Amino acid sequence: MSIGASLQSLFQGKRERALGVSERLMLQYSAKGDEASLAALFDLHSTKLFYFLKVLSDSSIAEDICQRTWIKVIEHRHLFKSGDNFQAWLFTIGRRALIDEFRKNAKLEYSNEAVEAFTVSELVKHAQSSVEDDVAKGLEKDVFKACLAQLPYKQKEALSLQFEGFSLSQIADMCGAEKETVKTRIRYAKDSLKIMLEKL
Repeated sequence: MSIGASLQSLFQGKRERALGVSERLMLQYSAKGDEASLAALFDLHSTKLFYFLKVLSDSSIAEDICQRTWIKVIEHRHLFKSGDNFQAWLFTIGRRALIDEFRKNAKLEYSNEAVEAFTVSELVKHAQSSVEDDVAKGLEKDVFKACLAQLPYKQKEALSLQFEGFSLSQIADMCGAEKETVKTRIRYAKDSLKIMLEKL
């Protein structure tokens, strides 16, 4: 074996080891159509995807979008490339499908200005009465989830992605926003949650 071949196999081995389990499964599914790999991916990521979408919508919409997302994974498996983060790729597909659904049903006017202009005091005033009503009626047992649901969409989205373990750079790529904008959205979301929780 030549030195060049030895080095090539060494670097190739390191690159393969750097890939996570999900990325290896997706590459296997993409190349061979291996249904066992797809099933394993579904088992690993479907619950996380569902709860991410549920935080941004409701259970029925999240379930529908989750199904559509996996259909798109099947249809567009050839677009996944080695070196991509599978969970980020999956969540990006889900996020885009959710935005399309909101736009189709006119539930979301996707405007940066509206999100950034929403003041914390308006949020607290609206959320305090809603959260207290929900908790008092027994409709919402988890106060944190109730407060999280009251956040403006883009703040809730950025914070939820951070909760899922994505880096600021990955969130910025997924949301099509600057890294500093994502940091600001997360900071506003955390500040708002802190205020709401202190008021309860």
